[in-house]
Amino acid sequence: MGRARTSTGRVVLVTGEGDLAAAVVGNLAARGAHVVLAGPEAEDARRAVPPGAPLLTLPCAPGDPAALGRAVDTVVDRLGRVDHVVNLVAPRSRPGPLMELDPLALRDILHSAFVTSLACVQRAYWRWMAAHGGSVVNVVAATARGGPQDAALAGLTELTEWLAAELAPRIDVHAVVPGPSLNAAAYQAGAAEAVCALLTRRTDCTHGPVLVLTEDPVCAFPAWSARRPHPRATTGRAPT
Repeated sequence: MGRARTSTGRVVLVTGEGDLAAAVVGNLAARGAHVVLAGPEAEDARRAVPPGAPLLTLPCAPGDPAALGRAVDTVVDRLGRVDHVVNLVAPRSRPGPLMELDPLALRDILHSAFVTSLACVQRAYWRWMAAHGGSVVNVVAATARGGPQDAALAGLTELTEWLAAELAPRIDVHAVVPGPSLNAAAYQAGAAEAVCALLTRRTDCTHGPVLVLTEDPVCAFPAWSARRPHPRATTGRAPT
């Protein structure tokens, strides 16, 4: 598969914002990766990067597929490659039962959860990874739970499973999600470490592509990995 044993010299595109983005960027930069952060507050992550470590920031709205596509193009054009994509997915919190939710609001939640992630992965695939390999990690960036958030989580994990089957063995695809008992601070620290681990070493393939962080070390979530097997499909030509 396309994963290297070390992050040194590898180009990693991280999409998202906030403290988790800063933690992921800082951890990757400390391991020698050339990190690019695409997000609305990209400049805020510079404080987490070791002095002298390369960091390219591309301010853009993470919910805009076209903007993320342009970010991928910028990375390839400036740095000549994009080895890894880390999507920090933060569905908008909508408290309350589903029966009281405006269906259009749910559409917005699902769009931000995995439509934009898919668009970013597709662009990275056609611009670089299809020919050279690589890896993708989709990270749920918030620990809030509820009907709308859980629906988005289900969609993201299903998307991850299908991409993992479709793009194997050349490209590794994983998702990192919070366990129900993990608090926000512990999840942020654990997710940042998990991303680095997934990009630099292989995981037990029997665990499946979706990893849940709990108070214990990273473990597989059997409920997701035991779902129906996904056929491996041959990806066709790039869209024109």
